[in-house]
Amino acid sequence: MPCTVGMTSRAQELTVKVGKEFLLEFASNRTTGYQWKAEYDSTILQLTAVNYQHTSNKPGAGGTESFNFKPLRTGKTVIRMLYGRPWEQKTIQESTYNLNIHSESATKSPVN
Repeated sequence: MPCTVGMTSRAQELTVKVGKEFLLEFASNRTTGYQWKAEYDSTILQLTAVNYQHTSNKPGAGGTESFNFKPLRTGKTVIRMLYGRPWEQKTIQESTYNLNIHSESATKSPVN
């Protein structure tokens, strides 16, 4: 099961292990056309899944959008998460995560 990091955790710097999936979660409301988009280096990270889960069956209710990532190799990289409508140029919210990816033999790992 991947480790989950969400907007409420305010974790902006993450240490993760090569091959160990982790999940970023964000409040979202696709019924209004808004959605999250991930910008990342695909030579270091693999996006394995994107999911949206409604929090209510009521019309117009929001939900949670999640992004599963798998680190492919050691190194440092950045994930930029942008919230907006795909047909509009402006982004209304942005979150940046700085990642330190290490091998299984490394000892320090806040995100397992």
